[in-house]
Amino acid sequence: MPLMTPDAYRASLDDGREVWLGGERITHLARHPAFAPMVNAIAAIYALHTGEQHRDLMTFPLQDGTLGSRFYKIPETRNDLALRRQMTSLVLDRIGSTLDRFGDETVTPLFVLIDRADIVNRFDPRTSANAAAWLSRLQRENLFMTSGNTDPKGDRSLQPYEQPDPDMFLRVVSENDAGITISGAKFETGAPYAHVAFIKPTVGAWVEQNRDYAVSCIVPLNSPGVRHICRMPHHWGGSAADHPLTSRFDEIDTLIVFENCFVPWENVIFSRQPELASLMRSEFSRWAAHGYITRCLAKADLLVGTALLLAEQSGTIGVPAVRSRISQLMMFKQTIEAFLLGSESACETSVSGFVMPNQAIQNAGRIFCSQNYHLMIQLLREIAGGQVVMLPDYAMLAHPQIGADVRKFFAAGTHAAEDRLPVMHLARELTASSHGGRMQAYQLFAETPVFAQENALFASYDRDAAIARARFMATGVHP
Repeated sequence: MPLMTPDAYRASLDDGREVWLGGERITHLARHPAFAPMVNAIAAIYALHTGEQHRDLMTFPLQDGTLGSRFYKIPETRNDLALRRQMTSLVLDRIGSTLDRFGDETVTPLFVLIDRADIVNRFDPRTSANAAAWLSRLQRENLFMTSGNTDPKGDRSLQPYEQPDPDMFLRVVSENDAGITISGAKFETGAPYAHVAFIKPTVGAWVEQNRDYAVSCIVPLNSPGVRHICRMPHHWGGSAADHPLTSRFDEIDTLIVFENCFVPWENVIFSRQPELASLMRSEFSRWAAHGYITRCLAKADLLVGTALLLAEQSGTIGVPAVRSRISQLMMFKQTIEAFLLGSESACETSVSGFVMPNQAIQNAGRIFCSQNYHLMIQLLREIAGGQVVMLPDYAMLAHPQIGADVRKFFAAGTHAAEDRLPVMHLARELTASSHGGRMQAYQLFAETPVFAQENALFASYDRDAAIARARFMATGVHP
């Protein structure tokens, strides 16, 4: 089967999936105003795969001579790692710098399961085989796979098995010779317009009583028993000049509800295996953080560009305090790039001979990104000033009675109001909108909470070498 085309992607969403928004069940997602912008953005990614200009970057040759999506290729060389960064950067540069969910990052736990077949097959020999089969299918068909990570959790003072309602964490209800039945829910981004979700457990304490919650599987998002309860969009309709981000790139977050959903064994990664769940959660970020940092780099560059445009148009580009803030934004961007390139340059060989980013450098980079994004937004807010929350909409420029007022009072120097308003609206959406708030929350929690990132850094850091250095400086004796 050839790689999916943009038109085939749009058509594939009319598959009977149960999607709810605003109290109504949505049909024809590709034409609904709340979903069409993101469907079009994802379709544009498919066009990058199938078009001649970028085919060599977006695809790679399979053993049978056909092309597979590079989204789903496990890096085997340092160059493969660099190509993954370049591929993701192309999507962010050509389509939208704020995009987070489009498949290249969510597949990476499959890489880990295949890489660590020596461990996972001790628990169930089907695990790595199922992971490899799904990876092959993704490569050939280029399905859009999102995740299924975060459970509703209910009363967080209680363990999953202690909850009054056992479905507050996704669980295995039953098993039989054909497969498993699951119930519960997961919060996820992009699920209404994705094809499948890679469900992973997030329980922290893997005590025996939580065994039913130790489950991972891949679920088609039109499966019986699956329904999508979508948050309201931050905006739909209107001018892209007034809403440059939310009119085109509002990634819809969803509660995916699973009610006695059957999953055949070929789609099960593991079931009721708490030891395996604990082990895999600790290793799932081996390649995923690389994609996250690449996304952070594009967002950081967007903040720099927005700050420069604002300062140039308002005439403050020469003000030392403004230049200082822009320089700090530039430092943020360049530091992210240093983490990204450093993790590639000092890449490591995995257990099975694949190539992965340097784990300590990568983990430090994602902590840096998560901890500092909101501080950079504050710098941009200070550069933009309070005027960005008092903007007229772009349509007022053409109004016969008030258009002259808008053109007069929103111009600055040689910069006309027609040029300034879209930039100021971009700054508003980044710094002073519900969408901007959502982006800050995403940066903090989507790549696991910072404390978990810190634990990953602690585990991947070469502590023995650091201790040896300190001992030598303390005693003068080499170990």
